[in-house]
Amino acid sequence: MPELPEVETVCLALSKITNNSRVRNIELFRKDLRWNIKENLEKDLIQKILKKPFRRGKYILVPTSNEQILLIHLGMSGTIKIISKKYNLSKHDHVKIDIETKDNKNFSVIYNDPRRFGYIDLFDISKIENHFLLKKLGVEPLNNDFTVHYLQKKIYKKSKCVKNFLMDQCIIAGIGNIYACEILHRAKINPLRSVNSLNKEHLKSIIKATKFILKKSINVGGTSIRNHLQPDGNLGYFVQKLQVYGKNKQNCNRCKNLISVINISKRSTYFCSYCQI
Repeated sequence: MPELPEVETVCLALSKITNNSRVRNIELFRKDLRWNIKENLEKDLIQKILKKPFRRGKYILVPTSNEQILLIHLGMSGTIKIISKKYNLSKHDHVKIDIETKDNKNFSVIYNDPRRFGYIDLFDISKIENHFLLKKLGVEPLNNDFTVHYLQKKIYKKSKCVKNFLMDQCIIAGIGNIYACEILHRAKINPLRSVNSLNKEHLKSIIKATKFILKKSINVGGTSIRNHLQPDGNLGYFVQKLQVYGKNKQNCNRCKNLISVINISKRSTYFCSYCQI
């Protein structure tokens, strides 16, 4: 599943063409995604002006000129393609939005999703805090309110392991399996460790590692694990810099001991049992 860096990469690419662009045409080739696309999407979005998109957790949000929000969720396998020339539809292309920029350039934004676990929605901006996909999201890990004090409140009397804690979208928005493994390796914390055993210094390490890993991944375009594509068609390449994920029985770059893999909540979890304590 695309995680925060992949979604941010897409959001940044979209911001280069959507801001102050007009929607000229919409084609829906398949509406039955994880949830059915609303019948009024085409009617309500056509001829509207799009504004600068932003990200919330793993969701792309594009405001419109009529005080609505276009939400794009990539799900497990969704990708966004930005096309500036004639295009022949590919298998699993479900939605195509044709836009005209303020300098009269034309682009097509195409949502492709083989597994159809994603979603596209359009709703009034006044309902953003109560949208069923957004209302329970936790803090943004790249924002200033991701602090030791915040984490201390969230771990109070909790016994869950720190890996599951990091991946809980109601606590921290946007972190998935890949980056949780990488963050804990950099912070030198065992993924099985109970969160109520973490002290202030551990939490500082987690925050520092989280910001470092996520920013670094965004800078290089996300990870190419499985099938993530950037909108320009290039694979993200943070995978080349992963320290533990997918490296079972390879040497840890830090201590040279072998990396292990275990299952935590049915997710493959990679870590170094020697330097992560």
